[in-house]
Amino acid sequence: MRPRLEPRYSLLTLAYLLAIFLLSSVPDVPASESDPWVLFLFNLGHVPLFAGLAFCILKSLSPARSAAWARYGLAFVASGACGALDEWHQSFVPGRDCSMGDFLLDLAGIAAMLVLLRLHERRREAPVSHEPGLGAGFPTGWSSKIAHTVRKK
Repeated sequence: MRPRLEPRYSLLTLAYLLAIFLLSSVPDVPASESDPWVLFLFNLGHVPLFAGLAFCILKSLSPARSAAWARYGLAFVASGACGALDEWHQSFVPGRDCSMGDFLLDLAGIAAMLVLLRLHERRREAPVSHEPGLGAGFPTGWSSKIAHTVRKK
């Protein structure tokens, strides 16, 4: 089953992309050249900005249980392409330039968000033990491991 687009999240993604475009269209702030900390903080802003984009793109793709890897791969490629296009766009903005370091920060934010979302999704999919006693509320199989560890002592 192929992923489909979810209309609400697709509109949110388009609005988010517009916001990124507007932010990257602002000419460079003169203070960033004189103060390295300001430049450092501006550059670190790429990580959460593109993590948010990856979240929006992933949510735009409806979950298809059999193709989770396809959703995450498509979200990574689409978000990364947007990051590359954003850097290219900045090369035309006065006072801004295209930076491989910024693009790598974009990719780091994208990858971090997708890994966190996948871990969260897998945790929600794991069957939970409803046995009373040790291990209740943990994923299935933990109760026997915990009980085995307790019995050894």
